[in-house]
Amino acid sequence: DQTESATVVPRGLIQVETGYLFTRDGGVGGYEVPGTLFRIGLGGWTELRIGHAGRVGGEGGRGAGDSDLGAKVNLIGLADGWRPELGILGGLSLPTGGDGFSSDGVDPSFLVSFAHKLSPRLSLGYNVGAAWESSGAQPDRDAFIVYSLVLGVGLTDRLGTFLELFGDRQTTGTTATSMSVDGGLTFLLTDTVQLDVYVGGGLRGPTDDVFVGTGLSFRLPR
Repeated sequence: DQTESATVVPRGLIQVETGYLFTRDGGVGGYEVPGTLFRIGLGGWTELRIGHAGRVGGEGGRGAGDSDLGAKVNLIGLADGWRPELGILGGLSLPTGGDGFSSDGVDPSFLVSFAHKLSPRLSLGYNVGAAWESSGAQPDRDAFIVYSLVLGVGLTDRLGTFLELFGDRQTTGTTATSMSVDGGLTFLLTDTVQLDVYVGGGLRGPTDDVFVGTGLSFRLPR
């Protein structure tokens, strides 16, 4: 989903999250494959995050997307009830993509992540933060307030589902507000391997009409 968890990967472990995303907007399709994130446990309630958008395709052709470098710090651990788990994420988007598929700028972002364990099978997570995006055609970055809210339900010990609302509001230039909704299923294949599928679409503003995707996550060493 779009909501980042407040939890960090334990020290000495690497979690790999990779997948395929297809989007359609105004009759024009696009894709990213394999969008990949490496989460590396550093200890001290901290993880290093290294990501890449993978191969990006659309009406204008296809090419490599940008990369991301960041970190997450867990400030408050998860507890039962309404006291939230709390994490802070900071990162930079790096212009490593091909011509026409890169922002052409080093763009910062940050998120504050909250999570609640409402019951043994019910969880609630939400994020709020800000992001800046460059465009090769413009001298200044666009600034956005970003948010998300997700409800997760454990159907069995290995099968889960989620429903999520997310969006952003541009605060520079021509202000615009976007909102989307998605939902999906997660399948815990083993204790360290998980498969997910999801589908969603835009509710308002400049968003994709529809998007679908699938992902595979695993931890090393197994």
